[in-house]
Amino acid sequence: MTSFNALDKITEVATANGNALKSAVEIGLNATEQLFALQLNTFRSLSAGSAPATGGNPFEQMAAQFKVPTQALEQTTDYFRGVSEILVRTQAEFARLHGERFNETIESFKQMLDGIAKSGPSGSAEIVSQMKTALSSVTEAYENIIRTTQEATETQLAAASSALQPIGARSKVTKKAA
Repeated sequence: MTSFNALDKITEVATANGNALKSAVEIGLNATEQLFALQLNTFRSLSAGSAPATGGNPFEQMAAQFKVPTQALEQTTDYFRGVSEILVRTQAEFARLHGERFNETIESFKQMLDGIAKSGPSGSAEIVSQMKTALSSVTEAYENIIRTTQEATETQLAAASSALQPIGARSKVTKKAA
């Protein structure tokens, strides 16, 4: 390997790391923007629903005051559901980015091993073959861990979302009855 090849490899790695960092920052900024928009909309709807009722029948005023906590509970539930969805999407995007970077690193390592096998001393091809087999096993185990983690996260989110459904359903039924 010449010094120019080594410099090219270093440049490729630095560029790939820079692109990965840029993607991570974009994912973080996008999630921050979504959370900010969700918070702003939630606070607007909460403040709009908390206006005091004036004039009219005292019974209507009292009924309106009892609706406010129910509406606030529903809006809070929707807010937390929205936050959970944003966080899960962001986590999935980071996992995808990490997976892509991991696969690029593994591919680069395999290319380096191929170069060693071609230019190395006799017997190095067998060692490289064994290293590639071990690397494939590690990669498969890593992918299984990632897949299992994603499935567990999705299951937990679905369970949390279904647990919050009765709260939202009760408040909607209460609205319709009123």
